[in-house]
Amino acid sequence: MTSDQQHLESTIPPDKVGLALTLLAFVVVFVAVISSQPLQSANDRSRWCTVWSLVERGTYQIDEIDRVPRWSTIDKVRHRLADDEPWHFYSSKPPLFPTVVAGLYWIERHTLGYDLCEHTTYVSRLLLVFVNAIPFLLALLCLRRSLRQARVSDSARWIVLAAAGFGSMLIPFLTTLNNHTPAAICVMFCLAAMIRIRSAETPAALDFAIVGLTAALTCCLELPAALFGLLSFVLVVSHDWKKTARWYVPAAIIPLAAFFVTNWVCTGGIKPFYAYYGTEKYVYVHEGVPSYWSEPQGIDANDESPAVYLFHCVLGHHGVLALTPVFVLTGIGWWMGLWTVRKSVFRVVWWLGVGLSFVILSFYLSRTQNYNYGGNSSALRWVLWLTPFWWYGMIPAVERLSKFRSGLVLCVALLVPSIYSPLDSLTTPWRPSWVYRQMQQAGWINYRTNVPPFAPRRYSIMGTMPTSVDATCEWTNGKRSFSLQVLFQVDLSDQPALILALTDQRAGRATDDVDSGRPPAGRHHNLVILPYEKAAGKDVSFWLKEWKRPLPADPDVFGESSSKILSAAAPEIVQLLRGLPSPRRYKADTPRYFKYTRPSGEKWALRCERGAARVAFDDPKHGRCWQRCDVMYCDELPFGVVQWRITVVEDSTNTVLRTETWTCTTLP
Repeated sequence: MTSDQQHLESTIPPDKVGLALTLLAFVVVFVAVISSQPLQSANDRSRWCTVWSLVERGTYQIDEIDRVPRWSTIDKVRHRLADDEPWHFYSSKPPLFPTVVAGLYWIERHTLGYDLCEHTTYVSRLLLVFVNAIPFLLALLCLRRSLRQARVSDSARWIVLAAAGFGSMLIPFLTTLNNHTPAAICVMFCLAAMIRIRSAETPAALDFAIVGLTAALTCCLELPAALFGLLSFVLVVSHDWKKTARWYVPAAIIPLAAFFVTNWVCTGGIKPFYAYYGTEKYVYVHEGVPSYWSEPQGIDANDESPAVYLFHCVLGHHGVLALTPVFVLTGIGWWMGLWTVRKSVFRVVWWLGVGLSFVILSFYLSRTQNYNYGGNSSALRWVLWLTPFWWYGMIPAVERLSKFRSGLVLCVALLVPSIYSPLDSLTTPWRPSWVYRQMQQAGWINYRTNVPPFAPRRYSIMGTMPTSVDATCEWTNGKRSFSLQVLFQVDLSDQPALILALTDQRAGRATDDVDSGRPPAGRHHNLVILPYEKAAGKDVSFWLKEWKRPLPADPDVFGESSSKILSAAAPEIVQLLRGLPSPRRYKADTPRYFKYTRPSGEKWALRCERGAARVAFDDPKHGRCWQRCDVMYCDELPFGVVQWRITVVEDSTNTVLRTETWTCTTLP
């Protein structure tokens, strides 16, 4: 600190209210961090996967941890360093920041001994306190000091600090591992040092180093911030090129070199995985399953026009002004400051804020192939790093308005809803905001991927009927199994019908051995099923009959005596193939992939349509209950079903009474 700065510090009056606001904001963030649940989103899971893999396995490859269900992420790429090497999964996020967090985790692992995978909640919260909460406190203290040094009035300073500490959508993201919050914190330190350089007669060399380090770090954390890094260099070099060369440049080289080195180790090149969006690294088929980005769902498949996208970015469901209207004061402040305040120490920050906000918004509007508003999140994530520019931008407006009672009322009126939005999403940043939910409930927006209903309607666990003789499938729930086999096809009352054999047996019992004199291992039923064209859209009881006598040796006899030998199928068979105790139409849901291992050892997956239905019934012991059946249909199997799950729940207590899962054992 120079003598001028020391003299200035000594003449600044104390500010207990501003300090209290800052500390209160830190307490709120700290409590939120230690209360939030980890791994809320594919976004933060992607980074945590890298952190775990670096410390526990010494690699950027996340194959192992990604196979753990609660850790699996869609924000990954498939990559290999050479054509003769196997494919591996990597986080799609730039590796520098996860590498830094991995260093903190390494320290924790070798001191406290807690594993991130086994003690996820404790370790992640501890690391987030050091990565997000404490740096945010330091950034607020830096902002407070900057406002005091510039002699901003008390009321104006308190309003700005309240907006920074409580009224920004940056706050909810402090409870999760992401690149936006550390980038915004770096910007805060950078702008404060830049203001000191531009206002001091003899700027401190340390401030040049701070600008260089934090501007470069911002570029590494937010790749579109490269323009900010360039402009920061232009501003300081025009002020003092010697100190820029001695302090700014070496400080900036450190994070930039670390960025390219970690990226080279991770990817084998200098291009980050972000730059490969839309290529085979993002769009691939692995073990029979296409990547998420091959067929994105929901808001990630958004195809709105640029005008609509711009509206929702500013005033709509992800709108900066809709969620935090206090930033209306920023627009007013920029106008007032740039046109009426000619000699303010904040003038360069205002110009940067206006220019960068316009450029960044224009950049993302140009990315028409990815209009997803930052995914399923509570805010427009990719502009959060600009937030410190907006805090400084509101100063002229707040200074003017705070001189009048009506002006203070207006500021408070804008601040209150701006505080509500972050509090609503405080521990759940990876869910839609309250504005989004209200607009969705009103029917003004709908980003859900529409799943067409089954056509024709389905009332059975069987999705298709086989067309070839000898087609067979078997399913088991671990304790019991049954199989269906097509015996032959005949004409029944001028309608072609399939004759099936259904074998129902308990697992572990031997197959039938008549010669041994032992009882049969399972029950056998000969079923008559109309073809799919006739059965489609109708309940099981309509198209299912049972042959009660031995099958004739000559299939031609079947049609002649059908009226005498056919009867309704047994109720347990009807319920088994229906999946429910009474008829109910299955509703279609988003397709999924059923993963399994082939006999050859190859891992594969079948694309399945999903259906679900539930009905109420009276149980003698538990009273009114609900039975739900979830089915995974697949046309690649003879009877069109891979798996179904039955769940019985007591209505009054919502207690699960029984679950059973039937899985096909004769997969291709």
